[in-house]
Amino acid sequence: MQRGIAEYQAVNLGSAPKEELVIMLYEAAVRYQIYARTALTRGQQGDARNHLRRVRDIFGELMIALDHTVAPELSGNLARLYTWLIAEIGRAGSEGSAGRLDDTLAVTQNLLDGWVQAFRPDAR
Repeated sequence: MQRGIAEYQAVNLGSAPKEELVIMLYEAAVRYQIYARTALTRGQQGDARNHLRRVRDIFGELMIALDHTVAPELSGNLARLYTWLIAEIGRAGSEGSAGRLDDTLAVTQNLLDGWVQAFRPDAR
């Protein structure tokens, strides 16, 4: 599960705000889903599986980071959403279905957009 965060070894994680780390993880999840979709359409199953594994790891890290004591309803909703994303991404890999990633990519992009709007006011 630590591989999602390991994607950012060049970043000083100790000083980056946690909101920025979440944005970076969503950005990576979007990027790897695009890579996987491209690999699947080209018949490159091995490459696609590697990218999809990274995406599942990222959502696993995001799920572990949820604080159910601070915002139990929001955390519960996000946990269910992350569980669905992980399952759908797994199905896309096992079926070799690039089209199955359309919904997961759209959901991930919406999550990313929301975090960017909330925590990067200059990006609006």
